[in-house]
Amino acid sequence: MERKSCKIIHVHFLTTHKNFYFGSVAAIFKKFSEEEIGYSKEYISHALVEDGNHLLSKKVLIIRSRLIR
Repeated sequence: MERKSCKIIHVHFLTTHKNFYFGSVAAIFKKFSEEEIGYSKEYISHALVEDGNHLLSKKVLIIRSRLIR
């Protein structure tokens, strides 16, 4: 049986401990501003090119992963 997967971007806010899950980097910025995230859309896109890559700032932890269905 073939398992399907899709990219997922997990955004964890360090101060509030809230978690959000997105299907793309662009989707993050439909909900949050660059000031809230602490990174630009372009920076995140270049940093998270492979599954397992992550970014950590004083505001957020952002992780690129796979959702297996």
